[in-house]
Amino acid sequence: MKTRPIQQVSHSTRRPAPARWFALPLAAFLLAGSPLLPVSVPSVKAEASATSAEAQQSAVQEPVLQSLTMDINGRQESIPGAVPPNGETTYVAIRPLSEKLGLEVAWDPQNETSTVAGRNVTLSTKVADPEPYIINGQKLYGTAPLLLDGTTYLPVDFFLDTFGYTSVTDGTAGITAVAPLSLNPPTITAGVIDETTGKLEFHIQYPQIAGFADSAVQDKVNKTIQAEVNRIAEASRKDLEKAGDSGRSVPNGYTVHYFVTQNSGGKLSLYLQSYLYTGGAHGMPARVPLTFDLSTGDTLTLQQAAGNNPDYAAVINKLVKEEFANQEMVLAPFESISGNQPYFLRNNDIVVYFEPYEYTAYAAGFPEFTIPQSVLE
Repeated sequence: MKTRPIQQVSHSTRRPAPARWFALPLAAFLLAGSPLLPVSVPSVKAEASATSAEAQQSAVQEPVLQSLTMDINGRQESIPGAVPPNGETTYVAIRPLSEKLGLEVAWDPQNETSTVAGRNVTLSTKVADPEPYIINGQKLYGTAPLLLDGTTYLPVDFFLDTFGYTSVTDGTAGITAVAPLSLNPPTITAGVIDETTGKLEFHIQYPQIAGFADSAVQDKVNKTIQAEVNRIAEASRKDLEKAGDSGRSVPNGYTVHYFVTQNSGGKLSLYLQSYLYTGGAHGMPARVPLTFDLSTGDTLTLQQAAGNNPDYAAVINKLVKEEFANQEMVLAPFESISGNQPYFLRNNDIVVYFEPYEYTAYAAGFPEFTIPQSVLE
């Protein structure tokens, strides 16, 4: 099997331009990118829609159809797939894959929306929508889906991650082994704070867990998340108050979305991603990561997540420094992770990341480095 000991991914800071507000109730348009955002009030996000059109046109331009060989439940299955000309993303037809995985699939022809449900997750996809995804009530944008010959295709990694599956590809045999993670009992739903007005965009989506047998742990986790949400909301309100009325067609604003990166093996890991705009060429994104031990409801430090390995920092530094040699738009050389280095878990591996401008230019987004647990044991 071919696996990489460390994977570096750059999540773009690019986000929809702040809303352009008009008196007429026109349709809302948003970017198809890598982070997330909601639609709530009549508005036109003109710059974003232009970028969205470019992004989606690039994504769907003459994709090459191909069969993906997957090992599912010990059987090799041929699943329809597609690869755009740039080859950066592999797509999979969601109905055939869902049926092989035992997930429920439905198509709403009136709204042109496909819905896949199972394993405590409901994912709705509307290809024509610039914000094509809704996951457990949270409306998101991301890499644009494809609609080919009446079949919806999604990025295969995104689809498998969303429903809690791991995948390992044997590059020689061309076979991807797909296996389910042991998901935690809680269901994750979206809480919302919406203080949007005619002159200001303020919309926060945050996770809350429900259905956990231990109500004390559930309350502890939810209170920790709520405290972080309240903290960043209050700080952003002060920033927006200080900035005042933009006096422009582009209002100031603050938005927050959440990403659940792991909900298995007794661990819940996620991050809140915010975007503050108070004028200028672009706003500033930020993240707040939280990883919980669901046996206690406590948050885990990076060293605890690394199995309390006393040499965890040295191991991570070595691997990240090697990958930084290939990183573009570097502003400063990487020397060491910080004492409170932000991280999250994905498939039990540790992902450390860095903020825009910390080591790289704004356009590089949040450089992410995946550290396999195996190198920390």
